[in-house]
Amino acid sequence: MERGGINWDLKSTFILMKYQMLFYLKTRRFLTMLILIILIVALTVGIDLHVGVSNIKAEYLTSASYLSAGLSFVPISIAILAGFYGGDATSIETGTNSGYFIMVQPIRKSSILLGRYLGAFILAAGTLLIEFVALGGMSQYIFGNINSNFLLSLGESLFILMAFLALAFLFSSIFKNPLIGILFSILAFILIMPIIDEVISIENIEPWFNLYYATNIIPAVFGPITHVTTLKRGPFTSKAFTPYVWEANYITLIYFVLSLGLSYMIFRRKEVKPQ
Repeated sequence: MERGGINWDLKSTFILMKYQMLFYLKTRRFLTMLILIILIVALTVGIDLHVGVSNIKAEYLTSASYLSAGLSFVPISIAILAGFYGGDATSIETGTNSGYFIMVQPIRKSSILLGRYLGAFILAAGTLLIEFVALGGMSQYIFGNINSNFLLSLGESLFILMAFLALAFLFSSIFKNPLIGILFSILAFILIMPIIDEVISIENIEPWFNLYYATNIIPAVFGPITHVTTLKRGPFTSKAFTPYVWEANYITLIYFVLSLGLSYMIFRRKEVKPQ
């Protein structure tokens, strides 16, 4: 019999969140992603310092242009982080202390899912913030300022990370094998969805149904958003689409709500096994 009460549900959620984070630390997943991001950031900063402040100023002119170019790689980071942290979040029933905790405590499946989601999001967001801190610091060093839309881009990135992570949780709920869940999530995020986005755009159709399309807003907030750009490639004419801020947020919100809702519906039917 479940023990009722909001306080108990919140306590259970935070305990599951703690154990989920400890699981990532125990398996060195967080350390691996942290080292990878730090190496990428160090390489990027090293190249910029080697090129020189004067050359970068001549190429980008403003902090907005510099940040827009640098943050254009954030969608890939989001895709990888979401896949690694969410691809097996609900399919793993062994190898964590939370497995035993779930079996011996009267706890709602909603608390289990929410606790695991919060644990994954906190570590993924913390890793992603390293890129923003580095780029913001370089903008301040090179141009003497950080464009005012920097925080907006950060907010959009975290919101989109929430949706990608929720979608990874859905894949994890569908696949029983944790490894398959991780691999499928990463492939879907960094290969399948970008390809769909590109193919649909070539056909002059706005890919408004694709979550990856919403990631274009991350670098786009630093300049006037041109929703449709006509491109000429020899005899062919195609269109490139960029979502407005409100449009990207709608896409992200729909994916977040539907993915997390479906994850819960599937997860509540699964048997949680002890360690």
